[in-house]
Amino acid sequence: MKTRFLILFVLIALVANAAPKIKTQHFEVKDSIRMFDKEDLQGLGFKFTKTVNAEWPVTINGKKSQALNDFLVEEVFYASHNTQSFPKIPTDIKSLTSCVKHWVGYILRSNTMVNDFVVKEYGAPGVKDINSNDEPMSCWYETLDFNYSHAVGNLMFFVENGDSYYGGAHNMFASDYLAFDASLDKPIRVTDIVTSLRKVRRMLPSYDKRDKDVKMWDNIGEQEITNFYIKDGKMVFVFAPYAVGPFCDGIVEVPIPLKTLKAKKLLTPYGRKLLK
Repeated sequence: MKTRFLILFVLIALVANAAPKIKTQHFEVKDSIRMFDKEDLQGLGFKFTKTVNAEWPVTINGKKSQALNDFLVEEVFYASHNTQSFPKIPTDIKSLTSCVKHWVGYILRSNTMVNDFVVKEYGAPGVKDINSNDEPMSCWYETLDFNYSHAVGNLMFFVENGDSYYGGAHNMFASDYLAFDASLDKPIRVTDIVTSLRKVRRMLPSYDKRDKDVKMWDNIGEQEITNFYIKDGKMVFVFAPYAVGPFCDGIVEVPIPLKTLKAKKLLTPYGRKLLK
């Protein structure tokens, strides 16, 4: 009898820690405008394109999570700051796609750099027809790729990869991770896992394996170490180019073992559960 209870207990524990089954649906939104310098309205102009490519979660373990949807819409599309594009939080992919289309168009046409030019729609009256083979003088762009990344037990990680170019020497890019607990049905922040951002911030330089000549840790404070994911027993802190080093270093990731954080009493009760 005891053996049966033990087996049942183990099975329940395995199910509880199993990665959530996530069903996603793909959508893509893309829009472009041509911009013409005030001094050269008949030229080829500049082209500015914004693209959103997403694998959006629709169910977790066969059920919809409104909390997850609301969290992601806010974090990825800043819904509360874009009420004209998101008058209310969409609850289905069709509504979400419609909102994102409006958001993409608004971002294109309200960009402060765009406002420095005379903005004309492609092929608009008053502008000469632009042959499809004619390339603009410069192509500016913003892209956002959003995907489910992985899970640690019930803790799911989503990632948004952004890339943009507005002229100049090079593009800019970053990866931002978003954490959500499927069992608790709530977002997880870095402070839900570690007890002191100040102490963790002090540890980061010693776990940064780059040459000391390129490290720029004086640039950031504890409030700037909120971008993270967990994998293979490590808490990985993620920084965009220029944040803690030169552009050539790209995205910098600094992993600290969870066991080390536990030994230094820097894990919350929730954080300690991630070790099991």
